[in-house]
Amino acid sequence: MNFAIVLWYLRSPTLFYHFPFWISVLALGWFFPQAVGGYLNLTEFPDYAYADGMFFASSCALATWGGYAWAHGREDVGSSWLDWRFDLDRLYWACSALCLFGFYFQWKLWSLPMELIMETQWSGVTVKYLFLSSVFRFGFIGLWMLYLCQPRIWVPKLLVFIVPSFYVLFRTAVLEGRREAMMDLLAYALVGLWLGRGKAVPRWVIACGLAFGLILINAIGTYRALLFYGDKTFSERVSDIVSADYVETSREMMSDSGSEFKNYIYYRYIYQDMGRYDLGLFHWNKLVFNYVPAQIVGRGLKESLMIPLLDANETAQREYGFNYMRGSTSTGYRDAFGSFGWFGFIKFLAIGYIMGVLYRHAERGGLLARIMYVYLLGAAMLAVTHTTHRILFSSWVYFFGLGFPAFIWARLRAHEEQGDSLAEVIYE
Repeated sequence: MNFAIVLWYLRSPTLFYHFPFWISVLALGWFFPQAVGGYLNLTEFPDYAYADGMFFASSCALATWGGYAWAHGREDVGSSWLDWRFDLDRLYWACSALCLFGFYFQWKLWSLPMELIMETQWSGVTVKYLFLSSVFRFGFIGLWMLYLCQPRIWVPKLLVFIVPSFYVLFRTAVLEGRREAMMDLLAYALVGLWLGRGKAVPRWVIACGLAFGLILINAIGTYRALLFYGDKTFSERVSDIVSADYVETSREMMSDSGSEFKNYIYYRYIYQDMGRYDLGLFHWNKLVFNYVPAQIVGRGLKESLMIPLLDANETAQREYGFNYMRGSTSTGYRDAFGSFGWFGFIKFLAIGYIMGVLYRHAERGGLLARIMYVYLLGAAMLAVTHTTHRILFSSWVYFFGLGFPAFIWARLRAHEEQGDSLAEVIYE
C-alpha cells in the first residue's frame, strides 16, 4: 500500500511535497523492515496477531491517503485563518520575538549536564526547557518564508535569526542524533524552499537523500554510540561515523524484527483480545500528563484528572511474558487501534485530512498554512513511528498557546487589507 502511494506521488517532479509521500516513505523505510523480521518469526506472536496487525496498518495507510486526497481536492468555502494577511513589519517583530524567547530557553537547555541531555526519554527540567525553547520554530519558519519570498540573498535583519535557527536544528539533528530533528530539518529546508520560492528538488536527489536518511534513522543507536561514546578525538569519531555499516541494523531488523514492531503487534492483539478500547481518552490522559504541572497543582490532583485505562504493558508481560523495552515506541497504529479497534483508522483519516487542508491553503499563498504544514510535517510522520497524539492534539495546543497570539498581533486588520498575497510580496 505504501509503495503504491510513493510511486503515485513520484510520477511528477513536484508531487512528492504532498504529505502522503513522506509518511509512506517513512513507513517503507522504518516499519517495513521490522515487519519482514516479524514475518520470518511468526511463531513468536499469538495466533493471527501478525496478519491482523499488518492488515490494520495497511488500512491506516489507505485512510491517510484518502483523507489527504479528500481535503486537498475540496473547494474552499468562506474565509479561513490559514489565509490571514499580515502587516510585514509587525510580522517581522512578532517572529523575531518568538525566536529570541526560544533561543533563551535553548541556551538554558544546552547548559544542562550532558548526561541529562543524552537521556533517551527526557523528564523534569529538561522537558520544561525543551517545551519553551521550541517556540522559536514558529518565528523561524515565519522569517524563513519571508526570506524565500524575496529575491535577495543578503538580508541581515532576517538572517540574524534564520542562521542561528538552522544551527540549533543542525546541532539537535546531527550533533545529538535526534530522529525527529532530522525529519524537521529536512522539512524546513526542502518543503520550505518549495512553498516559499517554488524551487523543486530533482526527484533523484530526493530518492537518494531519503534512502540514506532512512538507513540512518534505523541505525541511530549506532550513530550515537560512535558520536558520543569512546575515548577518541572528534576527527576519529567523524571517520568512524562515515565508515560505519549502517545497513547492518536494517539487516538485523529483517531477520529478527524490531522492538517497536513487536510492541505494536502484542499491544494491538491485547486490545482486540480483551475488547477494552479507550475511545480516545488516551489523548485526554496525555494532555493532562503533558500540560498540567504537578509542581503547581500537586501530584494527587494531576493523577485524579487522568482516567484509568487498560495497562497494555502489564497485560503483555503477565499474559505473554512480553517485556516492553525502555526507550522504544509502539507506533501510532497501536494507539489508533487501542482507541477504536478496527475503526481506529479514522485517526489516520483525520491526520491526512488535516495535512490536506494545510497544503491546499499553502499552495494558495497562505502564510499560516505554510508555517503549519512545514512545522507539522515531522509530527504527522511520527504517527507511524511514535503516536498520533502529537499531530492530532499536542502540537495544536502548543501552537495556539504559545505561537498563535504573536500572529494575531501581526495580522492585517480589516481596514488595512490591501495589496497582493504573501507569495507575491517582496519583503523590503
